[in-house]
Amino acid sequence: MLRSSLSNNQATPEQVDTLSFTQQVLPPLRDASDPALSSSPNPQTQPLPKRTLVSQVWKNAILPYLGTRLVLVSIGLLATYYVLPLLISNPRLPAFSVNGAFPQSLWLMWDRFDSGFYLTIARSGYWGANTLHNRPDWVFYPLYPLLIAGPARLFGGSSSAFDIVALLISNISGIIMIVYFYLLVRKDFTSQIAARAVLYLALFPLAFFLSAIYTESLLLCLSIACIYYTRRQSWWLAGLCGGLAALTRLQGVALIVPLAWEYLRVTGSRYAPLSGQQSQRRITRIVSWLRTSFRGLLLAARERENWLAGLSLGLVPCGLLAFMVYGQIAIGDFFATFHASQWGWGRQLSPPWRLLIYSLRHPILGQPLNWNFWLLNMIAAIAFLAVIFWAFRRLPTAYALYTAVTVVLPLSSNSLNSLARYYLLVFPVFILLALLTSTDEKQHLHNFIVAGFAALEAILMVFFVLGLFVIA
Repeated sequence: MLRSSLSNNQATPEQVDTLSFTQQVLPPLRDASDPALSSSPNPQTQPLPKRTLVSQVWKNAILPYLGTRLVLVSIGLLATYYVLPLLISNPRLPAFSVNGAFPQSLWLMWDRFDSGFYLTIARSGYWGANTLHNRPDWVFYPLYPLLIAGPARLFGGSSSAFDIVALLISNISGIIMIVYFYLLVRKDFTSQIAARAVLYLALFPLAFFLSAIYTESLLLCLSIACIYYTRRQSWWLAGLCGGLAALTRLQGVALIVPLAWEYLRVTGSRYAPLSGQQSQRRITRIVSWLRTSFRGLLLAARERENWLAGLSLGLVPCGLLAFMVYGQIAIGDFFATFHASQWGWGRQLSPPWRLLIYSLRHPILGQPLNWNFWLLNMIAAIAFLAVIFWAFRRLPTAYALYTAVTVVLPLSSNSLNSLARYYLLVFPVFILLALLTSTDEKQHLHNFIVAGFAALEAILMVFFVLGLFVIA
């Protein structure tokens, strides 16, 4: 057998899959004794008893996340009752007479901007083909409205029923998401890194969208679950989660990239593992890695079960394909969602640098009723572009590839609007921050991040409750 003939100095797929791309094919740039590397991936984490693991997940993931949600509700109520009444009446902003009644205010504060589209789709379906040029709802994908529609009608079908069911789905998805995130990071790193990454995600300045009537929590839940099952090599579950993510929002299709990479890497390295003794020259290591991977894939292609498992990757684009087929059936336009995005919303595929250059040349400041929060979005664009390189240096390649596609894809849409919110999906950044602050010497940086994130999230939550378009 091929596998039994391998020498002891070859790395197994389980050892390789926790290394970043540069660690796999390039010589290390720093000495292994560098304390900054003390929180490197730890695939040897011993499995905990089930009761201990559940207790750890509750204490380190669910409880901190629920704590931040409670704080956000408190901020929202304060903004509703102490700031909203002071605003000069503006028909474009939420009215206190509508939003101030209790207990309705508990769910109405989360119903802003795009929420109306999802609720309308859940209530009465998509608009007709004649609306494709007028900001149509075909840019909003159907899984979230489908999950809302049935239970809301079961509970009477009132406006409040739709709001409450939508909030329940968002928040249940958020809790499931945070559990998957904790388990994923704990698997590849440590429980301490996982707990800190969860905290950073919960406090991210735009993380209040995880509790709003938006798709953020559902999409992030499905995306993290996809990566989680990918790392566990449960290909069909990963493909299913990826397909559902693609049915939630277009960005979900990007999961095909890390999923395909991981499948090809694992399959190839199973048949032709990397040698543990390699040249220190970078170009030699790269060539050797490419040659070994290609040889492994050729050997893997001889067995039918590898092809059958590979079919799981096709589930990801099936989510988008299903929505496109529905567009053809409903209004006779197979590309309805893309036409709506281009004709009605001004989003179309373009080079990301074109948007960045244009945005830098045309700043927008001091306009709270403008849909583009220029300063926040530009800071997010520059910071997250830098994160791509950081991810390839410190994280497993599947994480880095996910980071790259989820950062670049929104920049390629010819619009800066909502960019910072879209980057809430880039969960590997929170792992990177946790790794960065994992040593005692970096405790001051951890405190700064927590304080800064919490303050910004509170301010932006107030903007959201007040209905300022700039935060949409």
